[in-house]
Amino acid sequence: MTTELSEKQVAAPTKAKKPDKREAIVEAAKVLFTTVGYENTTIADVAKKAGVAVGTVYLYFKNKNELLFAVQGGWEENYVAYITQPEIRDIPHYLRGRLLIEASFKMCEEQSEMIQLMGLQPQNIGEMYHDKPLIRQVIKTFLDEGIALGMFRPIDTGIAAGIAFGMVHTALDECYGMRGGEEKERYIATLVDLFGHWLLTPEYLQAVQ
Repeated sequence: MTTELSEKQVAAPTKAKKPDKREAIVEAAKVLFTTVGYENTTIADVAKKAGVAVGTVYLYFKNKNELLFAVQGGWEENYVAYITQPEIRDIPHYLRGRLLIEASFKMCEEQSEMIQLMGLQPQNIGEMYHDKPLIRQVIKTFLDEGIALGMFRPIDTGIAAGIAFGMVHTALDECYGMRGGEEKERYIATLVDLFGHWLLTPEYLQAVQ
């Protein structure tokens, strides 16, 4: 007895989707940077590892430094995803500041470990936090909301977001770039205290002390 097969059953299997070239390049660079070392890896090495031409690498990245930032990952997007989770957003604004600062230090710590694997100097940690408009916008929104709720003092949130970002940036750079993260808790406590006295209305400042 024979069974008649449907057209779907006899159709030729579809080919698996080829991996994105940019993704392949970044992954190849990550492997090489963390095994051979950043300084010892050339663009030609990355191209060979990714299975693409050298010119293809330059279509996506102007130089090795741009590739380094890509390898370090979309930590900015990850950070924003974390702080916009419903369970985080449900926490009152006047209590949320510590969580946002702690998240910054946690992600910096993870990136610091990767930098060491790449054979880079700890000072490179600061470069990761240069000019992050997405995070600045999220900070501004956070401040606007806090002001609307009466928890934060009325301030220019556009300017304040840039200042807040710069303060955390400097603290991360100093904590991990100069001190190896050993005094992380002291830096976090100092930032929480600074932001509390700067941003919170007297009523809410008293509530957190």
